[in-house]
Amino acid sequence: MPFVEAEAARALPPALAPWVLTVLHHAHWGVDLFFVLSGFSLAQGYLRAFAGGPRAPPSARAFLRRRAARILPAYYVALAITLAVHPALFQRPAFGAALASHLALLQGYATPGGIAFISATWSLTTEIGFYLLLPLLARPLLAPPLRRGLAVGAVLCALAWGSRALLHAAILEPGVRTALLEATQRRWISSRLDQFVLGAMAAAIHAPLVSSQRATRAAPPLLLLAVVAVVVAFRLEGELYLSPGGSWPYAILSVATAALVLAAALCQGAALRTVAPAPLRAVGVVSYGAFLYHQLAIGIAGVALPGEGWGCLAANGAAALTLAIAAGAASWVYIERPALRWSA
Repeated sequence: MPFVEAEAARALPPALAPWVLTVLHHAHWGVDLFFVLSGFSLAQGYLRAFAGGPRAPPSARAFLRRRAARILPAYYVALAITLAVHPALFQRPAFGAALASHLALLQGYATPGGIAFISATWSLTTEIGFYLLLPLLARPLLAPPLRRGLAVGAVLCALAWGSRALLHAAILEPGVRTALLEATQRRWISSRLDQFVLGAMAAAIHAPLVSSQRATRAAPPLLLLAVVAVVVAFRLEGELYLSPGGSWPYAILSVATAALVLAAALCQGAALRTVAPAPLRAVGVVSYGAFLYHQLAIGIAGVALPGEGWGCLAANGAAALTLAIAAGAASWVYIERPALRWSA
């Protein structure tokens, strides 16, 4: 990434370079998008149940059983494969405690010895926090009337933003990016709840709008505005994050991301084929497995195709992406889909 940023800074006009660099600096935005999409997709089942009148929504037990089937088997297999590929991890002093933390999916909050077997899976800790909360929040947030749900969602978002701002003020050492600051601002469920809630609110808004021709015609310009808002939020967060009171751009980023998801979901016809072509939808099906194996794929590609320069970087990226998608497809076919069928 430093090579990419340096080359981009040299190649781009001075007025444009800061905006491109701020996008490169926010590659982790995929996590924000993932959490919003998670809230959007998980709300669908509850919305269908509430729209059906007296039909009861999924019980908390049924919901959590299906979520466990979707997440845990593939995760544990990926964990076992990662440990098999990196046997030196068994020799680390805190290996036992780290393994226990990962098996309990607490690595987002506790990393004994600084050991992260699959470092990106800290997000699963946050995700599971939302799974536990959603059965409690579903009725006030998603049951009719929509106005009440939006009010409840606004309160929850305000609480998340307030909590994040207070933690930012209490922990920040101006100009210093500490591990505790990163945890409180990017990992804890208290600081990410708004993204899940905004995703669920976007799903609730989408339901009555999807049949409106006016709404679907407005989707492409809304999508463009949301993309611009996301990039502006990137720039603001990058400049203010390590300054006193600098947590507020995160709220703009969360709202802009939810608007982007809503606009994309409203797209139809040619706009839908542009936003979500069939190959991209296919990748979406296997994305969880690709997520679990992408760091392993990057490591393998780096060993197989060493070197520097744009050509090597492109070859590494293509190889890693291909390996991750292939591993994700295998995970979906042989682990995730059978587990979901078993849980039904």
